[in-house]
Amino acid sequence: MSARTAPLIRLENLRKEFNGLIAVNDLSLEVGEGEFLCFLGPSGCGKTTTLRMIAGLETPTAGDVYLRGRRITHLSPQERNVGFVFQNYALFWHMTVFDNLAFGLRVRGVPSPEIHQRVQEIATNLELSDLLEVKAAKLDLSAMQRVAMARTLVTDPQVLLLDEPLNNFRPGLREVMRGELKRWQMQLGRTMVYVTHDQEEAMTMGDRILVMNAGRCEQLDTPRAIYRHPVNLFVASFIGRPPMNFLPVHYVVENDRAFLVRNQLRWEVTPQRATIEDRISSPELVLGIRPEHILPADEAPAPGSQIIPAEVDLVQPLARKKIVDLKVEGTLIKMVLPGTHLIRPGETIRVIFDPHHLHLFDHATERAIA
Repeated sequence: MSARTAPLIRLENLRKEFNGLIAVNDLSLEVGEGEFLCFLGPSGCGKTTTLRMIAGLETPTAGDVYLRGRRITHLSPQERNVGFVFQNYALFWHMTVFDNLAFGLRVRGVPSPEIHQRVQEIATNLELSDLLEVKAAKLDLSAMQRVAMARTLVTDPQVLLLDEPLNNFRPGLREVMRGELKRWQMQLGRTMVYVTHDQEEAMTMGDRILVMNAGRCEQLDTPRAIYRHPVNLFVASFIGRPPMNFLPVHYVVENDRAFLVRNQLRWEVTPQRATIEDRISSPELVLGIRPEHILPADEAPAPGSQIIPAEVDLVQPLARKKIVDLKVEGTLIKMVLPGTHLIRPGETIRVIFDPHHLHLFDHATERAIA
């Protein structure tokens, strides 16, 4: 979000407790006009509760919600002009698509000619024109999702909140609908806040991602920045499929050169010495490397890379790639190879960790160091 653009939504120290259980803990963030923001995290981390507090369906225990600079914490859902699309769509199954779309406008007392015009416009935008006289119960999942969105959008909300709307879709259709939803958002220019536990959805759809855990914001940034620069062990382990590999290492300095040491393995980190020593709480660290950044030794990107002997434990073919389980000094790690690469369980191979993609974390604080 541009620093020159006033936020559409602002959450200020938002907190929610249920019978002493903290669901959301001191959450502050801003959502820009026209932004697609994804809330991502494991089940129970506070994503949906936060969304419901924005909508007015839950009352914060503490903190405030602002819409275009106006405090709306005390307002009812009907007074906020915020649209909410639920996971189960909540359509009126006995009504036609037209009547589903028109329902909210009729409740608001909008004149019939205007209702007809607005329903026709949104139906055209979401490719529902041919379905307006069809009963909602007869729609397929794709059409149901579009009707749920259209019914909310036709009331012209300032922001659209979506709570895992693609959960009921089969995998192939779900991938198609991700692209369609992003296309509609860009076409209509609407601000959307989208809750998901699926990192692929968040990474492919979100302009930014809020990674949540135990009610807290772990990281809020672009998908690229979160993947390349996770701020702690939780984010590093949660983002990426297969997940990042972690190895405990010890930081040592010998003859004015700095190394990460694990038994017989050594990685020189002298160029990063000042940064490491400024940020660590003890010499006990955690080295992280993504499976796609473990390379066969003959593809070493830089001279002097640490050659690591590894035993192939398992090979899992997956479309155009192979996921390979390796045993390194008794620890199981994963690497990703092209599907054409010939490799068999039981082989001993030599690999390197791409030095341009190493991650380092403080063992005690779990914060990223370098």
